Amino acid sequence: MSALLSSIQAVDALRASEERFRSILEELEDAYYEVDLAGNVLRCNGAFCRMLGYAEHELVGRNNRMFQSKEAAAAVLARFRQVYASGISMTGCDWELLRKDGSPLLVEGSIHLVRDASGEAIGFRGFQRDVTIQRETERALRESEAKYRGILETIEDPYYEVDLHGTLVLANDALCRMLGYEMHELIGLSYEHLQAPEISARMQAHFARVLQSGVAAQGVDWEMYRKDGTPVTGEGSVQLVRDLNGKPTGFRGILRDVTKRRHVEQALRESEARFRALTNLSSDWYWEQDAQLRYTRMESRHNRSGKAPNAFLGRAPWDTALMIEGGWDEHRRTLLEHRPFRDVVMRRNLSGGKPYYISVSGEPFFNADGSFAGYRGVSREITDQKLAEERIQHLATHDVLTGLPNRARFSQLLAESIAQARNAHARFAVLFIDLDRFKHINDTLGHEAGDRLLREVTARFRGAMRTTDVIARLGGDEFVVLVRELDDSARASAVARKLLAAATQPVMLAGRECRVTASIGIAMYPQDGEDEQTLMKNADIAMYFAKEEGKDNFRFYTHEIKSQSLERLLLENHLRRALERDEFTLHYQPKLHLTQNRICGVEALLRWNNRELGAVAPADFIPIAEETGMIIEIGKWVLQTACAQNVAWQHSGLPAVSMAVNLSVRQFADPHLRDDIAAILASTGMAPELLELEITEGMMVNNPAHASALLAAVKQLGVRLAVDDFGTGYSSLGQLKNYPIDTLKIDQSFIRDLGASNEDRAITEAIIVMGKTLGLAVVAEGVETQDQEDFLRARGCDELQGFHFAHPLGAAEFADLFARHLHGLA
Repeated sequence: MSALLSSIQAVDALRASEERFRSILEELEDAYYEVDLAGNVLRCNGAFCRMLGYAEHELVGRNNRMFQSKEAAAAVLARFRQVYASGISMTGCDWELLRKDGSPLLVEGSIHLVRDASGEAIGFRGFQRDVTIQRETERALRESEAKYRGILETIEDPYYEVDLHGTLVLANDALCRMLGYEMHELIGLSYEHLQAPEISARMQAHFARVLQSGVAAQGVDWEMYRKDGTPVTGEGSVQLVRDLNGKPTGFRGILRDVTKRRHVEQALRESEARFRALTNLSSDWYWEQDAQLRYTRMESRHNRSGKAPNAFLGRAPWDTALMIEGGWDEHRRTLLEHRPFRDVVMRRNLSGGKPYYISVSGEPFFNADGSFAGYRGVSREITDQKLAEERIQHLATHDVLTGLPNRARFSQLLAESIAQARNAHARFAVLFIDLDRFKHINDTLGHEAGDRLLREVTARFRGAMRTTDVIARLGGDEFVVLVRELDDSARASAVARKLLAAATQPVMLAGRECRVTASIGIAMYPQDGEDEQTLMKNADIAMYFAKEEGKDNFRFYTHEIKSQSLERLLLENHLRRALERDEFTLHYQPKLHLTQNRICGVEALLRWNNRELGAVAPADFIPIAEETGMIIEIGKWVLQTACAQNVAWQHSGLPAVSMAVNLSVRQFADPHLRDDIAAILASTGMAPELLELEITEGMMVNNPAHASALLAAVKQLGVRLAVDDFGTGYSSLGQLKNYPIDTLKIDQSFIRDLGASNEDRAITEAIIVMGKTLGLAVVAEGVETQDQEDFLRARGCDELQGFHFAHPLGAAEFADLFARHLHGLA
């Protein structure tokens, strides 16, 4: 009985223990399982059932493969076998299960081997926990971390994170590259290690302000040292980092390596300082315009313009007091087309009307995106130069003695009148005037008396004309008058009578009463000619006819009048056969180099000795040759003879000297000129650099395009070019620099009165300076006195020619002079 009681009590105790065990299992949040060695579920708790979505009776007795995928079941089986074989429990194992509804489930659990009382393995038990959400969260966190790291590494700018103590806790590769460290070397390193103490203190101040205010700082310069010790500058931000509770944990920011930019900025500051220093030293102005062409900057240490530069700021050039010859349209187009410009002359008047000239040069500049930003450039005052040039221009276009327009200027005025009359279907007259007794008075009483007579007659002629009419002096005692706005020839007749009456009035010269008369020829536009050359020629013919009829009268050109006088016809007929009769010769006038005091060249001068007429002056036959076109063949003969003679002198043992040959207007217009020169140089064997061709200013400025092309072609042959009679035409410094000129020859009209005329001295000195400025040799013609030579030497003139040194000589006489000069005998 007692044994039975004990047995019953033992069963009750076992049942109570079993109940407590099950109660404990049911209270657990983690799932509990027991399986036999085959994997059949022996026991599980409610948490296990809930986790899988099964009732307990649906699980107990079923194999665990029912809630595992085929792949997962194989992995679980391998783990069970490992535990069975080793007897060592496994914990922290991830299992992939399937819920009753088929949805996947990820659990983390353990496997423990179960043994019976004898120690025999009979199954397995363990706990499992649903970690599906946890693993998804961890995976998302890993992906986010990878994405975040990927973004950081794709950022080209360096990124940093530091804790509140300044220790680097995160960085990207860009920061490593900028500082030259490996990642593991940077992390854990304090930024203070990367900076000089004074820079570190400044950074601490930035961090402190951000920590205190919570407001991020932008554009902070971090001056650091790379691992190799070289300095580097990063520009970036400082932003406060907080945890989920809002507590500050550190700082983050993005940097940009601005080392090169800071160097460039420093270089720009230094360049600006140098620029300002140069501006202070220079007399030029520096200026800038914006995209609307308004002045935004104008600087110079010097300001002689009498006006503050602030008056120009904010205004376009044409909105200021500046003026430009011909108006602003062309210059405005240049600016609007964003083209550079050089040496544009602008003018304005100072107080009192005094002119102020500047030469302006500028270039456009553009923004980084290629858009037009404006202009910048320099300007310099050229008032003195411009006034001198205008003076020379006036003297070049006006007769020095009378102040009247000269031949070149009258040619311009006549061409303008023809164009205007053609458009308006108007008429005008050209009056060619020659004083009948001037040569006799000039030869008898001297040049001074002759000059006084010309000035007096000029004043009288002006008084007899309307202000709309024009009178010019062609040279010597020849004048020409342009009578505009004519209704008929009666007005021209009236003007001619007034001019004749004015000429015949007595004038006191050298204590004597003298009288002159005039002969006038009249050509009417358009019936007597529709171009300049025809009108002038026909007026000249009519004037000769007036002389032949007794002088002191006027005649209109008519078709009945012979085209030339008998004398001109006779000269022309003889001139046509002068070449074939071998009547021409050349004389050579030596040129003296003033610095080296030696003969450096000659000028070939044409002479004509006719068997019937005797010696004919060049002034008498050259115009006829020019007018008839014979000058082209004569000019070729001169060039051939001069070059051959130069070579002959060299073969005789004399040193090589330059040979100057004058070109006529007709020759200059000849399309074969360049080929003729080349052929003559080749046939004679003379070195091209020894030949110097002399042209006049009028040849260049009358047809600039032709002149530029021809002179360039001739220059390519190696031939030198000289401007003859400089100062009597109307070229300017700006025009001369456009041509390949080597030499300027000062006209003898300026040399003649150097001793008495301040004006001639000023002009001569200005021409020498102009020539030196352009790098040209300067030759003075017509030097006849020692005083003239001394003046030229003192002013730096290169060469001279004239009677003071040597008259024109024949070839043999020049050779003798040259030989004696070489041996110091001349």
